[in-house]
Amino acid sequence: METKSFECDVAVIGLGPVGAITANLLAHGGLRVVAVDREPDVMQVPRGVGIDGEIMRVMQTLGLAESLEPFLKVFRGAQYIDADGSVVATRPAASMEGSQGWPDRYNVHQPEFEQVLRDSLRANPLITELVSTEITDIQQGPDGALLHARGTAGSAPVSIAARYVVGADGGRSTTRRIVGSTYEDYGLNQPWIVADFQVSAKADLPDINTHYADPVSPAIYINVVRDIRRFEFRAAPGEDLDAAVLPDNIWARVSPWLSPEDAELLRAAVYTHRSLVVDKWRHGRILLAGDAAHQTPPFLGQGLCTGVRDAAAVSWRLRDVILRGAQGSLLDSYGVERSAHARHFITTATELGTKLTQPTKESIESLNSRVGREGRGVPPRLGEGIWDSAFGGGYLSPQPRDGSGVLVDDLVGFEFGLIMTPEIAGTLDDADLSSDRITTLPADAKLEAWLLEHGTGAMLIRPDRYVYGCYPGPQELQTGLAALRRSRALRETVAAG
Repeated sequence: METKSFECDVAVIGLGPVGAITANLLAHGGLRVVAVDREPDVMQVPRGVGIDGEIMRVMQTLGLAESLEPFLKVFRGAQYIDADGSVVATRPAASMEGSQGWPDRYNVHQPEFEQVLRDSLRANPLITELVSTEITDIQQGPDGALLHARGTAGSAPVSIAARYVVGADGGRSTTRRIVGSTYEDYGLNQPWIVADFQVSAKADLPDINTHYADPVSPAIYINVVRDIRRFEFRAAPGEDLDAAVLPDNIWARVSPWLSPEDAELLRAAVYTHRSLVVDKWRHGRILLAGDAAHQTPPFLGQGLCTGVRDAAAVSWRLRDVILRGAQGSLLDSYGVERSAHARHFITTATELGTKLTQPTKESIESLNSRVGREGRGVPPRLGEGIWDSAFGGGYLSPQPRDGSGVLVDDLVGFEFGLIMTPEIAGTLDDADLSSDRITTLPADAKLEAWLLEHGTGAMLIRPDRYVYGCYPGPQELQTGLAALRRSRALRETVAAG
């Protein structure tokens, strides 16, 4: 059987949400992509059920936020109930618009989220989608990588020549195995039984997500979207996990809340929650993202979000390297930044999981504030990388609206954006900023007030919406711009291929 051959700028392995967003972002930046997945289509299994306002900014960048919104439900709040049935801690409902320009938190049914992304990449002429295709080997050379694949349904073998490769192929990543990355293990290894239901109007269930304490088998209830509800139960020590997902046993488990007369069991599965981060995110021309790079227990609802942050961080770097002549060393900072950031969420989620058997108001609120949930606390800083530590860089930026009501990401695009007072804008050379591929936004009255509120005269924001630096005046800004110029080292635009 003759081998089918493809060429591209970036091969993306795995088309779950992280791989699909990566493929879409790369093509949005002008790169040619071959996207490979071993499954024939979106998997209809219980997985992620939450995204946040930061992830909606990524969808906004792709022009997909409006397509996704009908499938979302703004987060209604959560409660933590102790073994005596008392509510000991709560989380508030999300506001209609938070600091990211979107509600802080949403519930989502992951297959619907993925379908929006698949529809987008299938409509993009820069993306070639290869489904039912499994990568078997990757060989690296000085100018690129050659991927070997086979069809899972007996179709012709495939070879893909790519400048770079992003492995976003999940917790059992073939890419990670090929490159030999190993995990740093933070000690969690817990099987949980997860079941999704379609409920009728007769079902008497909480309107908000609920965590039920139990000394042996704590449970989590999630009001997902529309009539879809989820229950998650920590497996008891030594429990027969194959038997646990049988329908009769699932119904017995949910009997305090649901009966077969109230709902249809859609699917059940066992997920083993782990807390893992790879030791190395880049191997030459191969980079890891999503669950291939880290595994996050779900107690913060940040597993999917953490992977999408990887996609945004790696995509602008690959765009700059391949199309804008930046040095390949720009990619080295990707794993350093993302590893530290992901580790903060993973260790916090792991600790939160230990509190579910005996939750207290103080412990729950303290852990939630460590990641800045729903406006409480501050999200973590990136690991050392492409940002100005002397001027407040490395934190997630807010997204304001200008005086016309337009969200600033829509004005900036998938580029570095510089919001600054008119006085500072008057000191800069527009030609230099244009060659640096920085979109400038001299502030109108509303944005100037926003800058003043944040105690700065200029805020330089990266394409993945993290702050590069906040500068009080033109001299400090010029120093920051010079440092960024050295980090990116852009040359004249080069042709893809």
